[in-house]
Amino acid sequence: MPNALDYSPGVDLITEDVAVMMQDRPVLGLSAWLLDAAAAAEREGRGIQVVTPAGVRLSYPARTRLFSARNATWVVHAPSGDDVYDGLTGLRLEWDGKKFASVGRREIADAWTKDVAPLDVRANLQILARVRYPSLDSTVVGRATELLFTELTGALPAGWGTEEPVNRPWNADARAALTAYCHRRSPRPSLLTVVGAHADGVRPATGSAVINSRPAGIEETVMLAVAQPGLQPPDPDVLRDVIARLADEVELVAVLVTAAGAAPDTTSYPRFTGFPGPIGLALGPQEALIDEPVTPVPIGPASRPAAWYPIGDGTRVPDWERLGGVLRDAVSGTTRRG
Repeated sequence: MPNALDYSPGVDLITEDVAVMMQDRPVLGLSAWLLDAAAAAEREGRGIQVVTPAGVRLSYPARTRLFSARNATWVVHAPSGDDVYDGLTGLRLEWDGKKFASVGRREIADAWTKDVAPLDVRANLQILARVRYPSLDSTVVGRATELLFTELTGALPAGWGTEEPVNRPWNADARAALTAYCHRRSPRPSLLTVVGAHADGVRPATGSAVINSRPAGIEETVMLAVAQPGLQPPDPDVLRDVIARLADEVELVAVLVTAAGAAPDTTSYPRFTGFPGPIGLALGPQEALIDEPVTPVPIGPASRPAAWYPIGDGTRVPDWERLGGVLRDAVSGTTRRG
C-alpha cells in the first residue's frame, strides 16, 4: 500500500490534476520513492510530473514502466531557462495553474532539436517480448528474460529487484527466487527490474519483466534495451536466430524488435536522438502465415509453431508502415477464424 500522497517522499506540489516532483540527479531511475508517488497519485486520480534540468537522463525501466503512460510527464527546463518541454516528445509545455500542459498547436521546443551540447548517441536495440508458461505449481519463470539478456549482451543479467537500483543478484538461484516472489504476490502481477552485467565484452542493458497469471497460462513480458557499440543495430538475421532460440524454449505470444538512438548506458536524453525503426515481429503460436506484405519465416518447434516477420534494419521510418500491414493482416486473420 503506497503512502498517502501528502506524505509520499519526493512530492513537492500537489494540485487537483497532478503531483509534481523536482529532481536534479544525473539519471532519473525507477526508484522506490517514484513508484510510491506514482501509485499514490493513481489511487487519488492524479497524474505525476517530474521536473528536471536538461542535463538529466531517464532510465529505460522508468521510461517504459512509468513515463510511457498518459498520466506521467517528464518536464524538462531548457538550458536557456526560458523554455519548458516534454523530455520524451519535445512538446513545449507551460504551467496552466494545475499542471504543465502542451502549448497552443503542440509546438516542438527549440531545445529538443537544437544542438546545444554534443551527445554520445548509440543504437539501442529494444525488445518487447511476451511469452507464456503452463499454469503449474512446478513452473519456473524468468527463462525468457535470462535468455534474451544472455544472447543479446553476451552475459547473464547481473541482478534483479522491484526498483532501481536492484538489490538481488542474478545467480544460479535467481529464477527460483524470482518465481517464489511472484507466487507470494499472485494473483497480482509482479513488476521487476533487471540489469545487465558491467564487464568487458558485455553490452550494457537494462530492462523490466512483468509476470502475470492469465487464463491461458503464466505470462512473462520482457522490455529490454541493449546498447550497441555504434550507430548501427545488429544484423536482422542474427536477431531472428535469437528469437528462434527463444521460441524453441518457451511459447511465444508476440515479440517486437526495434532500434532507437539513446545513451551508451541505455538511458534516454531529453533531446531528439533520431527516429526509431522496426526490425522484426514474431507471432505465435502460429495461427496463420501472412504472405503479404511480408513473407514470414517459420520458427519454433512443431508443437508450438511461430513465425518471424522481417520488417527492416531498424533505421528506416517508412518500415513502420510495413509493420502496420503485418499487424492489420494478423488481426483480420484472427478475426476471420474467430
